[in-house]
Amino acid sequence: MYVIDWLHKNAQHFPDKVALVDVESGRQVTYRKFDERASRFAEYLRDHLQLAPGTRVAVLAHNSSDYFEMLYGCAKAGMVMVCLNWRLPAAELLPILQDCTPEVLVAGDGFLAVAADLARAMPLRAVLHLADDEAADVPGGWTEYEAVLDAASGRIIEMPCRDESEVWHLLYTSGTTGKPKGVIQTYGMVFFNAVNAMLANKITRDDVFLNVLPFFHTGGLNLYANPVLHAGGTVHIMRQFEPQVVLGKLDRAGGEGITMFFAVPAVYLFLSQHPRFAHADFAGVRNMSAGGSPVPRPLLEAYLAKGVTICFGFGMTETGPTVFVCDEDTARRKIGTIGKPVGSMLTRIVDAAGLDVGPGERGELLIKGPGVTPGYWNLPEATAAAIRGGWLHSGDIAYRDEDGDYYIVDRAKDMFISGGENVYPAEVENVLFQLPGVAEAAVIGTPDARWGEVGMALVVLRPGAVLETDAVIAHCKAQLAGYKVPRHVRFLDALPRTPSGKVEKHKLRAQFSG
Repeated sequence: MYVIDWLHKNAQHFPDKVALVDVESGRQVTYRKFDERASRFAEYLRDHLQLAPGTRVAVLAHNSSDYFEMLYGCAKAGMVMVCLNWRLPAAELLPILQDCTPEVLVAGDGFLAVAADLARAMPLRAVLHLADDEAADVPGGWTEYEAVLDAASGRIIEMPCRDESEVWHLLYTSGTTGKPKGVIQTYGMVFFNAVNAMLANKITRDDVFLNVLPFFHTGGLNLYANPVLHAGGTVHIMRQFEPQVVLGKLDRAGGEGITMFFAVPAVYLFLSQHPRFAHADFAGVRNMSAGGSPVPRPLLEAYLAKGVTICFGFGMTETGPTVFVCDEDTARRKIGTIGKPVGSMLTRIVDAAGLDVGPGERGELLIKGPGVTPGYWNLPEATAAAIRGGWLHSGDIAYRDEDGDYYIVDRAKDMFISGGENVYPAEVENVLFQLPGVAEAAVIGTPDARWGEVGMALVVLRPGAVLETDAVIAHCKAQLAGYKVPRHVRFLDALPRTPSGKVEKHKLRAQFSG
C-alpha cells in the first residue's frame, strides 16, 4: 500500500481553511500556507543541504505550528524526523542523538544551551534556530528557521507516494522502565491510526481539536492532531498544558468552538482540581477522551456529574497509537472499559503459556495490525522480544467481559505478588482516590520478610487537606481484600511523572523499595 500527501490534497480542496492555530501567539495557518511552508522546509533539506533520503532531522522544541510544518516537510523531502523530549538534559539527549545520528538539529528558544552542548558533541550538517519566544541569544553559526523558509522558492513540493513501511519519524519512549528506545513510526502507521481514529470518533473537517500533549509523544501527534488534519479539520496547539487556559478554551462561554479534546488522566485530574472546573460548561465539546494509563473511577464519575463522558481508550507508541476507543454509551454503562478494538486492529488476551483466556480471565494483551510498529531503531533484539509471531506483546494486563468489551488492569511490570496473590496497583489506587483529601496516588510493591512483597501507598494531598496513615489503611481495609491493603503509607509533595503524564513508578520503587 502507498500513502499519498494528504496535506497537499487538503490544500487543494479547501486552501483558505485554517489548519493550525498557535494558542500562545495567536498565529493561524491555512492549509495553503501549511502546504507551502512545509514545501519550503523540504526544499531546504533536499535541495539546499542535499541530504540523502532517510536522513534524520532532530527537533528540540515546544509545540507550535512550525512543528507540524517540519514534520510534513520531512515527509515531502523523504527525511526522518526525530521528535526529541525537551524535558531531558543534554546528558540524556546525547545517547539518543548518537543512536539516531541526525545531520540536522532544530532548536527552539528555550533549549539553545542544551542544543549547543549537543552540537558540540555531534557532527551535524546544520543547526537551525526556531524562534518561539520574543528574544534569545543564538549561538554563532546557526541558521534561522524563518530565513531558511524565506530563501526557498515557494514552489509546492508534493510528497511522492510513500510505501506504508517507510519510516516517517522516530519517537523515543519516555523511559518509565529504563533506557529510551526509538520506536519507528511509518507512513502506514500514521495513515491507519488516522483512519481508525476517524472511524471511532467520527472525525470530520468540521472538527476543532485542542492539543495539549507534547509533540515528542505519540499522543501529542496522533491523538488526535494528525487524524484531524487528515480529515481537513483545525488543530489548536498549546505550547504546554496550563489548566486555566485549557478550561477557558473548553468552556462553551469562551467561544473557541473546540469540539474535541484528548488528554492523559493526569490532565483531567489537574483540570478537576482547578477552581474554575466547578463552573465550566463543556457542552460544546462533542468528544472528550483519555488514554495513557488507567483512569481512576472517582475521576470519571466527577466528569459524569458534570454531564461529560470521558471515553477511555488504549494505545501505545508502538501501535500508532489507537487500538481501543470506547463509545459514549458503553463508557456510561461500563465505567472504566476501553471498549472493543477499533478499525484494523486485532487483539488477544493470553496467559503465561501464550494461550488465549476466556471472558473475565486476566492475561497479557497482544496486538496486531497495520498500526503496529515494525520495531525499534537499531534494536533488533528488543524488537524480536516485543513482537513475536506477528503479535506485539504490550506488557499490559487486561480482561474482557462477556460482551467483548476490554478493561486494562495494570502494567505487568507494576504488578506485585503478596503472599502468593497478584496485586494490581491500579485497583488499589482507585480506592485511594475515593478519599476526599487525595490529589494523587500511586501504589508500589516493597519487600517483606513474611509476605514476599506488600503494598506501599504514595499519596499527594490536596492543598489544606489533612489525612493520617491509619485513616488511609482503614479506608482500604473496608474496600479491598486483605492482601491488597497497603501496609505502608508515605505522603509526598508530588509524584514523578513522564511528559505524557504517566507516573514514573520505577523512580518510586528505586526510592522506596528498601
